[in-house]
Amino acid sequence: MHFRSLRLLSQGFVISRLGWAVTGLVVGVVLSSRVARWERKPQVLPVVQAMTSQANDSFAVCTTPMTSGLGGGAEGFFMLDFLTGDLSGGLLNPATGTFGVAYRHNVLDDLGFQPGQAKEPTFLLVAGRAELRRRGAPALAPSVLYVTDCSSGATVAYGIPVGTQQGAAAGVPLPLLPLDIAQPRGGAQP
Repeated sequence: MHFRSLRLLSQGFVISRLGWAVTGLVVGVVLSSRVARWERKPQVLPVVQAMTSQANDSFAVCTTPMTSGLGGGAEGFFMLDFLTGDLSGGLLNPATGTFGVAYRHNVLDDLGFQPGQAKEPTFLLVAGRAELRRRGAPALAPSVLYVTDCSSGATVAYGIPVGTQQGAAAGVPLPLLPLDIAQPRGGAQP
């Protein structure tokens, strides 16, 4: 009798161990399927691209992205000289860390200044994002430069050509492209 009850007890123990093993297997499958679903959901993180601008009594400067997409890319640096009206800048090459492309454009004529008209002009310079599509024209960076004359409020938007290597290879600055002008005080556009 003793041997028989020991055998039944051991069978019960085997059954309960088997039961626990099956239960653990089922729980593991359910949890792993839940985790797999969580991992398949793409995480959408906000993309931040910083543009900066700063000015003093003589100059205004700004930075702006020159390429689209995630992961950075090339950044442009632009400076506006209040005395001469020259807006110049460069495209920082991410591989070499040097300015590989130069830009230069005088804003005084675009803003309606006549020679000798303003003795100490002041300006604002800021960059903005814009994906401009133009047919038959040079490709533009996904950024626009805005130059504002502080005395009249007139603002000119400039496109930044990219992918044009003719002048860049020869060391000649590329011109910025005036896109449009806004006259907030109702004046006629120059």
